[in-house]
Amino acid sequence: MAIEQESTPDAAELKMLRRSAIENEIPTYRAVSTRAVFAAICGLVSILSFTHPFFYVFAAAAVVLGWWADRAIRRHPDVLTGSGLARAGVGMGLIFGLSIFTVTTVQHLLATRQAGAFAAEYAQMLKARPLADLYWIQLTPDARPRVSPEENLKQMQGQQEAAMAEMKYAGLRKLSADLKASDKNTITFSGIENLGKDDLILVAIARFDVHIAEAPHEHKEGEEHKEGEEHKEGPSDTYAMAIIKGMVPEGKSGYEWWVDDVTYPYAPKTAALPEIQKAVDDGHGHAH
Repeated sequence: MAIEQESTPDAAELKMLRRSAIENEIPTYRAVSTRAVFAAICGLVSILSFTHPFFYVFAAAAVVLGWWADRAIRRHPDVLTGSGLARAGVGMGLIFGLSIFTVTTVQHLLATRQAGAFAAEYAQMLKARPLADLYWIQLTPDARPRVSPEENLKQMQGQQEAAMAEMKYAGLRKLSADLKASDKNTITFSGIENLGKDDLILVAIARFDVHIAEAPHEHKEGEEHKEGEEHKEGPSDTYAMAIIKGMVPEGKSGYEWWVDDVTYPYAPKTAALPEIQKAVDDGHGHAH
């Protein structure tokens, strides 16, 4: 009886078997989607949206790239992978982008409302209060308790500060004089044109509508004064602008405001937010 001997594959057959096995494994390899990787990276960077609105770009990029990558992976599941990264990028972009945008928007609206409330109160002060009080409201909140409006006015009238005050408060003095020239003259808060924040200080540009029914007549040099000409000029409608700033003093929970500058007359939408510098007390209750 013949016994069939078990054959052993030679070297050529082994080589063919190995090549076949490799070829069978190659189709199972799937590349990680580059878009999915970048979506995840952009999603992580979008966390910085807390610090600056510029990073909203990364939140949007994370959503777009993640959606694009996930769609490509679904269409080519045999060659692409990384759907987890893509969805993570979309999730982080939506969470950090939308949530931070919502919080920032709400904070901006609340700050605008508070600035507007102070501006409306300041409009009443411009009409009713003397210049000493108007000068005093331009001091920072921490400086006001150390000096009264009258003491502040005396310090401003000193020789060292007189020239500076003449230039800085020219618009405020003219506005106050025009408003007090007649009971018919009015000023109303119109709106906040712009609002920004630097560190802990809010700064806003407040616009006011000014109606002058009767204005003091300005006599030119050499012009003879005639009885009844005190209110010769008018009526006119114009605008005024005040740069107001607010901060939360230590130990308090709400913003306290002061007026940094007044421009009168004013052309709407022409003022830009100034650079905010930390106020330095000169020792007399004035901030520079």
